[in-house]
Amino acid sequence: MITDDEQSSIDLLQWLIGQYCPDITAIKTARSVQEAIPLIQSFKPDILFLDIQMPHQSGFDLLTTVDNWNFEVIFTTAYNEFAIQAIRFSALDYLLKPVDETELKKAVERYKAKRIYAPAGQLLFRNFIQNISQGNKDKFKLALADATEVKYVQLDEIIRLQAESNYTHIFLSGNKVFVSAKTLKEYDEILQGHKFLRVHKSHMVNPAHIDAYDKQGTLVMSDGSRVEVARRKKEFLQQSLAGK
Repeated sequence: MITDDEQSSIDLLQWLIGQYCPDITAIKTARSVQEAIPLIQSFKPDILFLDIQMPHQSGFDLLTTVDNWNFEVIFTTAYNEFAIQAIRFSALDYLLKPVDETELKKAVERYKAKRIYAPAGQLLFRNFIQNISQGNKDKFKLALADATEVKYVQLDEIIRLQAESNYTHIFLSGNKVFVSAKTLKEYDEILQGHKFLRVHKSHMVNPAHIDAYDKQGTLVMSDGSRVEVARRKKEFLQQSLAGK
């Protein structure tokens, strides 16, 4: 289902879906929140492509009105960078306007690979609203979602992240570990501007939790774990720690 107040945006997205997303077999469209709400109830979409900025009521207003979600939300937006970062921190998905066919295909593949249904969708949205109302990206909570739970963590709780195939092991304070279906590359992009350091193709660390950097080029973290630093990253790490 596509909800957007601009008919040209609906037409473009509908055409792109027809051309590049053959697994999507039925589409309904709405141009307002008022029109969308009963359609959601009758059509029961798997994916809702939702414009954020619409006159009278926004996409956010729509989501706060729907009682029970059983669909994935993919925001379609030309929104500012701050809001986009809040979306990503909340494990929600988005497409920038004008929508690109490659990014559209990736978003649909993400949906097929990692479906997050109600009540998780509503919990993630609440986290997004809380983040965006902070006004300070350093206070964002990061939503960690898997098939069974959604966990919200402050960035200072994260000690390090370690890649494991297409998954990421996230090591938290208190000897807690969360296994996320996102790749380390995705977390590298999400955490840009938050001082986390990619020190190896398989490792990202929170510099606030570095206890030592030994002569062997290994980091000792606050939980006692040791992290290998790639040879090509050593100078970058030393410079980053000097300015920490």
